[in-house]
This record gives sequence, C-alpha cells and structure tokens, in this order.
Amino acid sequence: MFAGACVLPAHPHSSASLASSMTAFTILVCGGGSLGHVTPALAVAEALQKREARCGIEFVCSERRNERLAIEACGFPVRSLSVPHLPSGITFQWLVFPFSFALSCLSALRIIRAVHPNSIFSKGGAVSVPICLMASALGIPIILHESDSTMGRANRLIARIAIVTCLGLPIDETLHRARRVVVTGNPVRSIIARGSKDAGKRITGFSGRRPVFMILGGSQGSLALNQAVFTHIDALLEMADIIHLTGEGKQRTYQHAHYFSREAVGDDIAHLYALADIIVSRAGAGTLSEIASVRKPAVIVPLTGVARDHQRQNAELLAAMGGIVLLRQEELSRLPSVLSSLMQDPEKRQSLSAALAAAQKPDAAERIAQLLLDVQ
Repeated sequence: MFAGACVLPAHPHSSASLASSMTAFTILVCGGGSLGHVTPALAVAEALQKREARCGIEFVCSERRNERLAIEACGFPVRSLSVPHLPSGITFQWLVFPFSFALSCLSALRIIRAVHPNSIFSKGGAVSVPICLMASALGIPIILHESDSTMGRANRLIARIAIVTCLGLPIDETLHRARRVVVTGNPVRSIIARGSKDAGKRITGFSGRRPVFMILGGSQGSLALNQAVFTHIDALLEMADIIHLTGEGKQRTYQHAHYFSREAVGDDIAHLYALADIIVSRAGAGTLSEIASVRKPAVIVPLTGVARDHQRQNAELLAAMGGIVLLRQEELSRLPSVLSSLMQDPEKRQSLSAALAAAQKPDAAERIAQLLLDVQ
C-alpha cells in the first residue's frame, strides 16, 4: 500500500485508526475486462500520486493476466476478483448465477475490509459491480468513470449509487438516476505524450525516411484488421513502413525490412505513436483518447457485435466532429485506397488530427483525481 498525506478521520467501517497507519486515506480502484478499463485508471492513479504523494492506492481487476501485469508494472498493489457473467437468453446458468454472484460479493467485502478504502474509483466492467455494491452498503463514496459514448450495464447500475459519474464523451442517454454528472474527458497516461521518434526508429529498425502506418486492434488485437493487413500487405508496403500490433496469440511469421510487428502493447507504445504518420485502429475509447493526445490522423474501424455497439457509436460521434476517417469492417477492402488518399492530402491529415485532439480533454486524469481528493 502506498502512503498517504492528509490525516482524515477513518470511515466507520474501518477497524484500524488512521493514527496508527502511515496512510492518511486510501482509494480503491476497480475495473477490468480489458486493458481499456485499466489504463485510464492507471492514468488517474498517476495523477493522484502527483497531487497527493502519500495517498494510498490499491487496485482490483479481473482475472486477466495482462491487467494484473500492467498494474504491477506501475507499482500498485493489485487483487483479482472473479465475477460471473450475466447469462443471456433462457439458460440453466440463471439458476447458478445468483449464488456465484453472491460469492463474488463476499470476496469483494473481504477485499474492502482488508484495504479499508476511504473511497472507490470505478472504471466499470463486471469486476466493479460487487466492489461498488459492497462499498455502497458500507457508506463508502464511489466515483464512477464511463469512457464510451454509451453506458454499459455495469456502469448504469453503479451510476445509481455513485456520488459522481464522470463521462469521457457526451452521452446521449438520460442519466436521470445519477446524482451528479461531470464530463471530464478520458484520462490518458502522461507517458503516452512523451514518445520519441528516434526511440521509435530504434525499436522498429525503420530509417524514418518513409511514411509509417501504425495498425493496432486494441489490447486484445483484431483478427479482421490483421487479415486486412496481410491481404493488402504488398500495396501497404509500397506506400509506407508498417508497425503492426497484432494482439496476443495473433502474430504471424512475416519478415520484411519495412514491417515491424509485436503481439502485446507495452509502455514503449508512446515511441511507436511518435513515429507513426497515420494510425489504423479499432474504436475503443481508451485507444481513441491516446491517438487524440498524440495528435495523429486516424482511420478507425469499429468492432461490430460488441456490447451496446459502443465502438460504432464512439466512431460515428468522432467522425461527425471531423476527427477521424470512419471505415466500417465490411469496407476493409478499401483500406489501401483510403490510406493512399490520406497520404496525398496533408491538409486533411492536419484537420483530422486537430479535430480529434480538440475532442480530448488533456486534463481529464487531473480533474478526476481532484474529484476523488475532494470527497476525502
């Protein structure tokens, strides 16, 4: 546990006096299901540490290994929580779900009693629900953040008990049950904006004399984008060097002097962003916010069939603002021509990157951190 700075009275649920602790207050951060939940939470944790160096911060994530590794790499204590998925349709799993969820709530209660948090910061996902329900029952204040342009089931539930609901993008749905709504923007780790083009060249082996396309499918990768890359690899390589982040377990054996690939996204992604001239990506809110923060033109291919169709809605919102080129998955055969057109139009690339950057609030992490500090 990290040490905390201002001495405040303990919550009634805490069995230990803060006078006997090096931590003035502790914030429990919960969220998971993908790195899209975790990386914005890490940005907020970083901002909290800068504002209040002795603030205690601990994490609860899902059982996905990449989430735990990302949190541990930043030096924060982390616990995993198993939460059953809500069954869909008519299935016998509805008979099991109440008992499985009750066990998750008991595990969440044990975590809360072990950590003694003064407040909760929730980034959503199923793992957040038991934590927030138990915290609310104990009178611990909750601040929620929703990254996407539409709110998922977990966050719609948590918004009813959170004292503040923070939004990354304007949401067109009614949040009449939320106590207070603040459009903060989506938090991005400060390291993302500190990339070096020279470091990117060293990582990839590229000379920097050719344009660079960076193609990524989010933390889990995209089979459709990967297939499009290899279907059109000759045409793409004629135009540019290629950085290809395939996702874990999706990398192919392909070698070319102008092609660099990697499975996982690491902290050096900032250097790869810096080297890129155009980025092709899925429409997860976290990735879109990172692209906005590095001011790069982007071709966005939203993933279809996901919960609430949130990627399509994210992409359509930003396309309407002039911030991205929207390319639907069924149109991926047009990828080379779309990229070629952009390469021949520097004014279009500039207008795209400027409009996308304007949609991003660069102080989002700091604003959320201050809201968390205000409730202590």
